[in-house]
Amino acid sequence: MKFSGLSICRIIPCLENATCPKDLSHSLRINCGGSVIVVNENITTPITYEADNDDGGPSSFYSKSDWGSSSTGYYPDDNTEDTFIVYNISTLPMPDPQLYMTARVSPISLTYFGFCLINGNYIVRLHFAEIMFTNDKTYRSLGRRIFDVYIQGKRVEKDFNIADVAGGNGILVIRNYTASVTNHTLEIRFFWNGKGTQVIPKKESMVLLYQPFL
Repeated sequence: MKFSGLSICRIIPCLENATCPKDLSHSLRINCGGSVIVVNENITTPITYEADNDDGGPSSFYSKSDWGSSSTGYYPDDNTEDTFIVYNISTLPMPDPQLYMTARVSPISLTYFGFCLINGNYIVRLHFAEIMFTNDKTYRSLGRRIFDVYIQGKRVEKDFNIADVAGGNGILVIRNYTASVTNHTLEIRFFWNGKGTQVIPKKESMVLLYQPFL
């Protein structure tokens, strides 16, 4: 079946002729910034998180058969190549730490689209862990990441700071939200609202912080 309605075409014109398989899905799990991961999550049936390891870019769109992502923003005053995937720099104490070894980042806006979903009400479960900052006394401990979260165009988090909510860096926090899916499409957007740390020192250079982070 094709995507019904006009909403998805207005959001992403390049998907106007995209098609869904005959059997629509009722779930979607993505390992943001990482490879395919299979975990048990305290149940008997293994759960697969899809890979999200495309390099990305300052203004990019990436699409698979049942989901896609869009990123905007770049750093004109940075002399190094922009990086949109970051890696953990500390020990992670949470269960299934392999899920949190990488993250996708964006200077301004990062959006995920779930396609081909059965219409209805969903629980959206977002896993956050601040893996770029530390809890020690180095410059890496000074960063503050603040952003807003939107689901289906509705703001569900304002001035969200992962470390503050979790109680420290490298600590997992899971937030649950409800969303209504129509036209078989779910949109989750992370948006930097201009707050938080923008640069921190690093050995004769500066680290430019990418605010939205998942």
